[in-house]
Amino acid sequence: MKFQAVIMAAGIGSRMSPLTDKIPKALLPVGNLPMIWYPINLLEKAGFEEIIIIVLDSALTQFHQILPIVCNQKLKLDFITIPDDEDMGTADALRHIRDKIEKDVFVVSCDLVTDVALHHLADVHRSHDASLSVLLAPVPQTSADREVVATGQLDFISIDSRENRILYFSNEADLDETLVIRKPLLKRYPCINIVKNLMDAHLYIIKKWVVDYLAENKAISSIKGELIPYLVNKQFQKHRKMESSITESPEIKRNFQEPVNSKIDIYDFAKEDDVTMYTRELSSWSGTLTDIDHSSIIRCHAFIMDSGTCLRTNSIPLYMEANRQISKLLPSLTSKEISLIHSSASVKTKSQVGSDCMLDESISIGEKSSIKKSVIGKHTTIGERVKISNSVIMDHVTIKDGCNIQGSIVCTNAYVKENASLKDCQVGDSHTIPEKADLRGEALTAEQMDFE
Repeated sequence: MKFQAVIMAAGIGSRMSPLTDKIPKALLPVGNLPMIWYPINLLEKAGFEEIIIIVLDSALTQFHQILPIVCNQKLKLDFITIPDDEDMGTADALRHIRDKIEKDVFVVSCDLVTDVALHHLADVHRSHDASLSVLLAPVPQTSADREVVATGQLDFISIDSRENRILYFSNEADLDETLVIRKPLLKRYPCINIVKNLMDAHLYIIKKWVVDYLAENKAISSIKGELIPYLVNKQFQKHRKMESSITESPEIKRNFQEPVNSKIDIYDFAKEDDVTMYTRELSSWSGTLTDIDHSSIIRCHAFIMDSGTCLRTNSIPLYMEANRQISKLLPSLTSKEISLIHSSASVKTKSQVGSDCMLDESISIGEKSSIKKSVIGKHTTIGERVKISNSVIMDHVTIKDGCNIQGSIVCTNAYVKENASLKDCQVGDSHTIPEKADLRGEALTAEQMDFE
């Protein structure tokens, strides 16, 4: 079985302002490479020669300018645009390219940094003839954990350990005060364990027929928030049983009702491969004889990473965490040789650059400066007696003498004047920090930067 590959890169990154005020989230640098390079590299390593990338109309030019510089020229990147003024979720975007989808499809978020071997997920998908397969990983033990909890990004997931079947799937942000477990699930699995220490990596394999179903049922807008919970719940219904016949409480109906287009029956689309269908016809197994539902056409499974790297970069704290770790992670992510310190970087002899830093091309660092646990973009000029730690400095930035920058992000073309101090700040594109400024925890957008 062959697959297609799609990268979702049309998100505006609203939670990452001011970083994304002038550049799409997918093109933000992680270790001096655009964020989207990591899923492209992942798919290329797995053998994909063509990748569909969904982007906004307004961002297409920037993708064309940046990606050819860092990506393999032999790799075919097929950009499909969606209108800026349409509020499309990930399922909407998949529906938008339905005519391009001819096979089961890998769907990857542009903000995923992982070294998982994709054949592990593909093996799960094939062996169970799954309708949907999901990559799960342990929640990273990083300094950004508290931010994940605070923004309601925890996933509540239950897995049948015998076959890694997904029994329950929901995100904290999508739940009401009560966590509802449906009776058909409890009937087959009287004892289930729901955990919140697993992270949905936003890497899926989706059956072709599921895309066809989405094309007709426009009520489903997002993959994670709507499609996955819907398919997971459908596994435990009898064939063609409609959700509208549920007699449980209004809360259950609200959380698990059929999408608005209820006349569209998913079983009219559900298909199995010939081997699985033939095996089912000859099998004496019955859902009444075992806890496992052998009769269900709809099946959702997961591959759970037990080692390796799996990071999301979909918020500022998580973006910072990825940049802090990237210098150590790169060898496991790619076989390509990527130098941590570019040969054209100029560092004065009395300055110090930590081994966990990355310096891009044409960087100039003055005397008696110290750079620790930071990523510095190309054509950046750093003066004398400057201290930078745990920070991301993007391209074409000027930092004058005596500055102190800690835990901050300074965007492209920014100008930091003499003896300025920044701690836990984000400085927007092309902005100027005045001399001797002392800023703490500021997100410096255009409106906040009127210093002149």
